Amino acid sequence: MPKLITVSENLLEDILPYLKGTKYDDKIKALLLNTGKYQTQNITYFPKSGKVERVVDGDTIVLENGSIVRYVGITSPESNQPFDKESTEFNRNLVEGKQVSLEYDHYKADKFGRILAYVIIDGKNVSMELTKSGMAQVVVYQHKKPFIYQDQLLKLQEEAKQKKLGIWSL
Repeated sequence: MPKLITVSENLLEDILPYLKGTKYDDKIKALLLNTGKYQTQNITYFPKSGKVERVVDGDTIVLENGSIVRYVGITSPESNQPFDKESTEFNRNLVEGKQVSLEYDHYKADKFGRILAYVIIDGKNVSMELTKSGMAQVVVYQHKKPFIYQDQLLKLQEEAKQKKLGIWSL
């Protein structure tokens, strides 16, 4: 599964001549033509809804408008950690290609330029669904305001631990 990375436009422009005639030539040109869609977003726009273009991993998605959304209050296994693929697939089955709503907490963006939001689909909070299934762990930040759904997330996590689901089965 490809991961999302940040690459300088200058680097892409510098390597483009070396890729002329290869399968990457058109892909790099398309990226350069659409940098406004793919660049780290200006966090002054917080969409209320959108269609999920793709799932990056168990706790991050990309909307069709190019917005990168990181789920609030949880973290899923990183690449090559146990349950990485399972949490990504669980997330994909929930949201990929579907219309979702976004609900915001006290913190709306992170230091990487991603939108922080609760993703809601069919009335279900995806952060809660991932936590309940053992595909994500709750993140609690010390010395900061608690998340809106922090208590519910912690309760769901405790239930998943007791049932030894997902990451808690190890």
